[in-house]
Amino acid sequence: MLSVIKLRLLRLRDDVMVFALMTAMALGFTAIFGASFNSYKPTVLIVDEDNSYYSEYLINELKQNKEFSFENSDLKTASKEIEEGSAVVALLIKRGFHENIENGKDVSLGLMKVKDDIVMLTIQELASSITLKMAGSTRISDVTADFIKSVKPEADIQKIKTSAYNNVMESWKYKNPMTVTATVAKTGADSRYDGLMHSMIGFTIFFSMYTMVFSIGTILSDKQYKTWERMLVSPVSRASILGGTMTVSYLTGAVQMGVLILCGKYLLKIDWGNSVPGVLLVSAAFVFSVTSLGLMMSSFIKTQGQLGTLAPIVLTSTSMLGGCMWPLEIVNNKALLFLAELTPQKWAMQGIEGIASQGMGFEAAIFPTIVLMGMGLIYFIIGVKTLK
Repeated sequence: MLSVIKLRLLRLRDDVMVFALMTAMALGFTAIFGASFNSYKPTVLIVDEDNSYYSEYLINELKQNKEFSFENSDLKTASKEIEEGSAVVALLIKRGFHENIENGKDVSLGLMKVKDDIVMLTIQELASSITLKMAGSTRISDVTADFIKSVKPEADIQKIKTSAYNNVMESWKYKNPMTVTATVAKTGADSRYDGLMHSMIGFTIFFSMYTMVFSIGTILSDKQYKTWERMLVSPVSRASILGGTMTVSYLTGAVQMGVLILCGKYLLKIDWGNSVPGVLLVSAAFVFSVTSLGLMMSSFIKTQGQLGTLAPIVLTSTSMLGGCMWPLEIVNNKALLFLAELTPQKWAMQGIEGIASQGMGFEAAIFPTIVLMGMGLIYFIIGVKTLK
């Protein structure tokens, strides 16, 4: 088997550029997509037709929310930008906004949009909650002023209203009725989506699969040039041939994933979590699973050209299903979620992201590793049985 391993390693010299290209693409896409996900803020335009104290307060309160990029605009410009897709939604503060709040009347705000989505609904709820808080504070100030006026007729009622209103609005900053914090059980770590982390894990898994599958696919090249037949009639056993080929393919995938993990840590400053051994364990099981998948594909496919055509289709589609391109939490379709369970990418993402992004420990790697090893054994047995 050592002679086969040596032969495969010598042939890897021809694939060094492929190895380097896949590694560079994984890092490049991670930097681009991760930065985009983390820095993206939907643009919300604000058209203030009232130009009053209350409208100004509403705008200032909205801009305290850092999840959106609020920009002041006029009606004509806002309509144009919404139609062109430069902004997702525009909030219209109509004339009479100040008067309606002062007099306790119904307050209405306008929204200019192209479609209903989560951003539009969030802005609607955010503006409504602030407006209701303002209206409630106005009523409290009115009641306070009326009470003081009844006790002390000579008091300046307008000054009392203003002071009471400001005090009530100020108290909201310190006496919110509810606060929500999210933590991962047993770890105390914050639980939140990290676009850069997800991209790093997803693209590491995605691009390393190409290197592993095409590395094991050298069997097809051997068949095409009749090297396979000569190896079979040589004194080297069939098990040694397959074992040597699998070993080199496995080492190639393991080295690439290791390089990507180290580059992510030192170049992109990614923290791989509380258990680096857990990340490495899942990665090792994933490499075995994908190497076995490549062996199974090579047993059904006849030529290297066919592998080059079918492999991108299979790897890209399963990576999409497995959550390498986007988090599976945003997927609601039960059929797609079921298909995701059948892909090795999903389990690798679950294990590595659980440790690196969600603050879990080594225990998060155990079940995904068992599943990946089981998938790998199934692929390997099928590949060995069908490989002629």
